[in-house]
Amino acid sequence: MLLAVAAVVAVLAVVGGLLYVAVDQFRSGAPEAAAPSPAIVEPPAPEPAPAAAVAASVPVPSIEQTVAVGATPGFVAVAPSGRQAYIANRTAGVVTVVDTAVNRVTATIPVPAGPPQFLSFSPDGRRIYVSIFNDERTIAAVGVLDTTTNSIIATIPVRTRPYLGAVTRDGARLYVPNHDSGTISVIDTATNAVTSEIKVAPNPHWIEFTKDGSRAYIANHESNVVSVLDTATNTVLTEVPVQKSPHSVAVHPTRPLVANVNYDSASVTMIDTNTNQVVATIPVGLNPQDITWSPDGRFAYTANVNDNTASVISVDSMSVTATIPTGVSPTSFAVLPDGRTGYITNLKDGTVTLLSLGS
Repeated sequence: MLLAVAAVVAVLAVVGGLLYVAVDQFRSGAPEAAAPSPAIVEPPAPEPAPAAAVAASVPVPSIEQTVAVGATPGFVAVAPSGRQAYIANRTAGVVTVVDTAVNRVTATIPVPAGPPQFLSFSPDGRRIYVSIFNDERTIAAVGVLDTTTNSIIATIPVRTRPYLGAVTRDGARLYVPNHDSGTISVIDTATNAVTSEIKVAPNPHWIEFTKDGSRAYIANHESNVVSVLDTATNTVLTEVPVQKSPHSVAVHPTRPLVANVNYDSASVTMIDTNTNQVVATIPVGLNPQDITWSPDGRFAYTANVNDNTASVISVDSMSVTATIPTGVSPTSFAVLPDGRTGYITNLKDGTVTLLSLGS
């Protein structure tokens, strides 16, 4: 009996050794077995942090508070993490940082090149691309703001009056609409250099990519069209006629839908991205300047600069469900990634209105 057990053990040892050598050969691709070495065990990759639960948005938001953020806050963008809101203060020449956990200003970042107008984040949140121009049209640039140091690390010359840009999903390129030249500057984010220009309809204001990145939609202000750009070839596929003075665009988070505000028509146009046809036109407040979606996609929000309101639009009914008073001259609207709070810049009273959008 003892001899039999010993034989089994010996066989298992031989088989185990052969398996070890075979696996080692497979891993290394070596034709001959190398001398075994101690196994190196790599630590497991850290699990990504779970995404915060997205709030169910409500048809009638409530005002949470008003926060002073310095003179001429023209545009607000929320970091991908949701931890900070960054505000372009035009004539003050700074970008103001608000801690969204406590809703207090924690920093002001000088923009030496000129008045900051619009802010676009890189997907990882480490860079903000600051559109910079003045009323005299003597300054036209994009500043690169490093959010780890809160400083401008590069300035890229572009064409006159760069409006709101957008970064590709892989973070490799930045597309910036140049209002006065009817072009889009394509910038390599690794080198911070313009690599090409795309001709579009006159006076492009806003650009946003679809979720798969294959298309971009551009609001062309004085042309009364929204351009549809093929990002593989950087060519315009079509132009969608909308109402007067399209100012900004917003891609729906899940549906094949793009919304744009028409500044001089006081309306929102909804475009089906499968057909590039207008499916609804919705009246809103006077001179809407910006539009964004709730993260759950149930509502769109507009900042109506000349009647001091924000409009709330239901995507299901394609109608306004609420009109919310803001500060003086609301110019932009940003929403936290969890959908609970909205931030509206009030240009003429130096404040941001915070709205409770869901829970």
